Amino acid sequence: EGEVNANDVFVHSGPSENDYATMKLEHGTKVTVVGIRFDWLKVLPPEGSFCYVAKVFTERRGDGTVGRVTNALNVHVGSALNSLKVKIACRLEPNTDVQIVGEQDEYFKIKPPAGVYVYINKQYVTPVRAVAVKTGDQGETSVSPIAPTPPPTPSNTPENGANPTDQASTTTTQPTQMTGALPTTQQSGNQTALAPTTQPDAASAQADFDKLETDFAADIAKPLDQQHPAELAAGYDKVAKSGLLPDSLRKVAEYKATALKAHADDQKEFVAVKKRQDETKARMASLQAERAELEVRVKQTEVKSYAAVGTLRPSSLQQGPQMLYRLTDPNTGRTVLYIRSNDPKIGSIVNQFVGVQGAIVDDPVLSLRVIDPTTIDPVEQSKLYTSVMAQIVPPSLLPSGQASTSTP
Repeated sequence: EGEVNANDVFVHSGPSENDYATMKLEHGTKVTVVGIRFDWLKVLPPEGSFCYVAKVFTERRGDGTVGRVTNALNVHVGSALNSLKVKIACRLEPNTDVQIVGEQDEYFKIKPPAGVYVYINKQYVTPVRAVAVKTGDQGETSVSPIAPTPPPTPSNTPENGANPTDQASTTTTQPTQMTGALPTTQQSGNQTALAPTTQPDAASAQADFDKLETDFAADIAKPLDQQHPAELAAGYDKVAKSGLLPDSLRKVAEYKATALKAHADDQKEFVAVKKRQDETKARMASLQAERAELEVRVKQTEVKSYAAVGTLRPSSLQQGPQMLYRLTDPNTGRTVLYIRSNDPKIGSIVNQFVGVQGAIVDDPVLSLRVIDPTTIDPVEQSKLYTSVMAQIVPPSLLPSGQASTSTP
């Protein structure tokens, strides 16, 4: 028996740091050591330890706390620190009873049966006393201390003529103590040796299955077009056909392989539809850009038509309630026609070349050609005859060979 000499000491499922931890022990916890392997002590599972067995091959009995194994199956070392269950501790034969303490997914949690051991690094265990480890008929393990051997009583009569003093020196009492050599498990002669419990191929297959489960959980969190169902389906199919998985896990692997193959087909269809949608959006964006470009081009080439164009100037002739302005030839200053309006905005564009829309009439009172404007816009003189057209154009701006009537 040993005592844990530190806090938060990890118990491992195998004799190395690479074997996953099953629990933590605190300072002062007693453990029963049954063997040693390199720097690792082989111990009976401490209180709170548990193992996994497949539900499909375990039949509940009575009040549900006892299960009977219906087919030969592996016992996996459980962990209170993680969800791993890769390590195979031993193999149970049909009709073996196990004590059920819980369940998780497709497994029952059971108390570790006989033959299950865990490991602690020897630096964290201090020897305390020697104990005897016995396995009962039902597979339960019991521990009892070994009584110390009493020291031999020296005889008063020396044998074979030995010197009494010499004999006394050879019978010096030595205290019984636990030495660094730790006990190892031994089986009585009438017990049948167990088959080797290490199954590297099966452990490797279950490690592959656990990795696939981790990859699957990470993959389904991604957008559909970024998932890898075909690769996962191939992985599940491979481990399912390896023949190394327990039937319960094999069925899970087969189901997921089938489902992921269908999911891969759905993904291909989704990606194809999404591609078509993206292409349609790209075409629509291109068409919208082309439309905007055409609108700009039309605006640039749009021809605006006016009744008359010319330079807007004030008039000294004022009669009636409305203001009079002159529309003049920009080169000669001669009046082309008069504009009659009280719009205050007109004052802000005086002396600019403008285009005027409205009806042109002959005023009988003023004896002048007058336009009552509906619109007056500043325009660029250089765009006359390109994007600006007018009925009445100042004479100096007429193309050669044309004439325009103007008012003196």
